[in-house]
Amino acid sequence: MSSTLRERKHWLILLGIWALATALCAVAGPFGTHDALAALPRFSYWAAITALSVFGSAIVVRVTNRRARWKAAVVWSGFAGVLSGVTHILNSWLFLDWTGLDQLIYLFAIKVLVILVVHGTVALARYAFAPRPEAALEDPQTAFLRRLPLDRRGPLIRLEAQDHYLNVVTHKGSALVLLRLQDAVHALQDVDGLQVHRSHWVAKDAVTKHLRVQGRDFLVLTSGDEIPVSRSYREAVQDAGLI
Repeated sequence: MSSTLRERKHWLILLGIWALATALCAVAGPFGTHDALAALPRFSYWAAITALSVFGSAIVVRVTNRRARWKAAVVWSGFAGVLSGVTHILNSWLFLDWTGLDQLIYLFAIKVLVILVVHGTVALARYAFAPRPEAALEDPQTAFLRRLPLDRRGPLIRLEAQDHYLNVVTHKGSALVLLRLQDAVHALQDVDGLQVHRSHWVAKDAVTKHLRVQGRDFLVLTSGDEIPVSRSYREAVQDAGLI
């Protein structure tokens, strides 16, 4: 249930971003669209472009999450190419003076630049919110919990990857932090817990029982959440005595 609510919230946020971006571009009319298109066609044009950009990027983020950087770069480059091609075709249909390979290359360069700026901003935010050096002298869980608001800092129950963010669930509630799951697992390697799925880490003492439903394994936690155990992690979970 909690995963469904988070998924719904995620898509609502994306819809909000799409609506705001569409409204902004439709009113401002960048790249000459304000003069070339009437209000309704201009709104429709930017609604299509921003929809492909926002929702396409969300899909690419999921596909590239926790993959090697060079693979992620290839996928993002492919996405930039597809987005540029679709925009080029649409522009060629709408604007009589929009033709030629040079304009397609220009579009691709703009898309790549935007992707680099967004990823650079995310990287800077991660660096800004990285734990302080003195935190290394603390025990790993206490140092990790410094990332959370004061009222959410308690014994860890589980972690869940959500795109660029990490949903951290403790005995005092949950909070989203800008962190990759693999970085969190590394920071918590001395804590009594383990990764059970490509998107989930659990504290061992938070596991209350094991369920097997239609051939799939789940761990029930003290929070009431049922966390899936993937095949690739099942042996480690079994060795830990949780299955």
